Amino acid sequence: MAALTEPIHMRQFLKYGVLSSALATVLLAGPAFAISGYSTAHLNLRTGPGTQYPVEGVMDRNVRSEITGCLADYSWCAVQVSGVNGWASAEYLVVDEDGKITHVNRGGASTGIPVLEAEGFVEIAAVEATGVIVSPGGHVEAIVPEEAVIAYIAAAPVESVPVTGEIVVGAHVPDGLQLYEVPNAVYGFAILNHVPVLVDVGSREIVYMRR
Repeated sequence: MAALTEPIHMRQFLKYGVLSSALATVLLAGPAFAISGYSTAHLNLRTGPGTQYPVEGVMDRNVRSEITGCLADYSWCAVQVSGVNGWASAEYLVVDEDGKITHVNRGGASTGIPVLEAEGFVEIAAVEATGVIVSPGGHVEAIVPEEAVIAYIAAAPVESVPVTGEIVVGAHVPDGLQLYEVPNAVYGFAILNHVPVLVDVGSREIVYMRR
C-alpha cells in the first residue's frame, strides 16, 4: 500500500472499552431538564467524553437534540437524540436560546447547560496525539464513494492514528499525517480516532467518513 506523503510513526491504536449501560443511562439522563440544541456537522456520538471512545451513532446536522450536561470545561457534552444517549464534542454543539446562537464550548455555563461528572463507564485513557484536526469554516457536503472504494477502506490493514479534535466532513487533517493511496480513486485514505476517512490530497479536507 503506497503512502501519499512522507511516513510518520504510527502509534498503537486504542482498544475499545466496554460501556456500562446501566450506569451510563443514569449518567446521561442527567438532571430533570435539558437544553435543546443541535450540531453544526454530522457529528459522532460516542460512548464516553473523548475521541478515544467508540462511536455508537451520529448526530445529523441541524437536527434537534437534548443536551443534558457537559464536563466542567464544556469540552464534551452528554446528549440524547432520537432515543440514543451518548457524548458529543461541544465544539460542534450550539444552542439558540432567545434567538441567540451560542457555541457550547465557548458559552460554557452561560448556555444554562449543567455540569456533569464523567463517570458510569469504563474509562479509556487517551494517548498522545499526532496532530490537531482543524474544524471546517463552513458546511461541506460529503462525497458518495463507489462501493469498491468503501469496501477497500473497510478492509485495509491500516492502524488508527490518534489526533486531537473530532472527525467531521470538511475538517482539515494535520500536515504531514500519512495518507494512503486508494486504487482507482483520487483521494487519500487514513483511519483517525478509529474512523476511516477519505481526504482530498490537495486541500487535505475530509470528504467522506465510514461510520
